[in-house]
Amino acid sequence: MKALVRKDFYVLWKQMRMFVLIMVLLSVVGGIFNSVFVVVWCSMLPFTAIAYDERSHWDQLAAMMPYSKWDLVLSKYVLGWLSMAAALVLSLVFQTAASFFTHNPPVFFALVMSFLGGLIALAITLPMVLRFGVERGRWGFMIIIFGVALLGGSIAGIAEELPSIPLPAAVLLSLAAVLATAVSIPLSMKLYKVN
Repeated sequence: MKALVRKDFYVLWKQMRMFVLIMVLLSVVGGIFNSVFVVVWCSMLPFTAIAYDERSHWDQLAAMMPYSKWDLVLSKYVLGWLSMAAALVLSLVFQTAASFFTHNPPVFFALVMSFLGGLIALAITLPMVLRFGVERGRWGFMIIIFGVALLGGSIAGIAEELPSIPLPAAVLLSLAAVLATAVSIPLSMKLYKVN
């Protein structure tokens, strides 16, 4: 499975390196909303990888290789998790560094909430995309990703104005992310088909 994730990273980097660099730049120079947006945007990278796989008929080739359905499906989840985690860490580093100059504390809570929202969005939309393909499943995941980004931006705005948001909200969102992922992976295994 490590090779599948590495393959997706290579393809995404080759095809989207300028866009990725712009996203990183946004998280450096922008405010908290841009950082939240980058974290949530990374939850969409598995869909881009699936689109490239569909275009090159990789799923048909992978079916002839010694990869199990578990490896093929879980590699897309791992790609999303790693991408969001990298964006979260980079945003935290940049926000912390910027706080020394602006004297505004980094909004750790909003970034973590956006990460959890991205996990939920990935868990909800990936089974649909794996079943119907990117072209037919894109409207569903665009609506959900837009909703998560809007929610993340709202949380970021609230977090900037309030000194702290109650911890129970983070705990509930964490539980929702774990539960959604626990349901999503077996569902994706059942719905996955070679297009």
